[in-house]
Amino acid sequence: MAETAAGRAGERGRVEAWVVSSFNLVVLSLVGLLAAHASGALEGELAGFGTLPGVAVFAYLWLLTAAASRWALADGGLAGLRNGLRGLWRLVLRGFAAGALIGGAFLLGVVLVGAVLNGAPLLSLALIALIGVAAAGVVGGVIGGLSVLLDAGCYWAAGRLVGRWTESGASDDASHAEY
Repeated sequence: MAETAAGRAGERGRVEAWVVSSFNLVVLSLVGLLAAHASGALEGELAGFGTLPGVAVFAYLWLLTAAASRWALADGGLAGLRNGLRGLWRLVLRGFAAGALIGGAFLLGVVLVGAVLNGAPLLSLALIALIGVAAAGVVGGVIGGLSVLLDAGCYWAAGRLVGRWTESGASDDASHAEY
């Protein structure tokens, strides 16, 4: 019986990490693309980029986000928000750390691939990595912390909606509300 409960908890954690990481990446991508489109920054840039490199960059960023989200949620997941501000603060700190890792690793990966493809000198690569990864880590950390706040708001709203549905009898089976 304990094995079954542990298996369900593990599966629930994997599903939660997958949903949170996918949601955060899609929101971040949409906000970034809409802002770049509105400012005209995408004009002419995407024409030479191609589908395969675009999918590869998105997949790399999604893998980083999925791994970091799984780590950030490993300490109780969004259910930790039930501990009030202490739980929220803990998740924000873990989200900041995860976001910093994503930002730094993403920039480092893109710079390395770009350097290999373009034959950039090692000194240029080291300088970009030293300064850029630190800056990307800070930006990623801020985005990670803000993403946790967005996730917490969605988690709260979903809990309110599920609570209303189960109270009104609109759902015959409230056991799925645990996800």
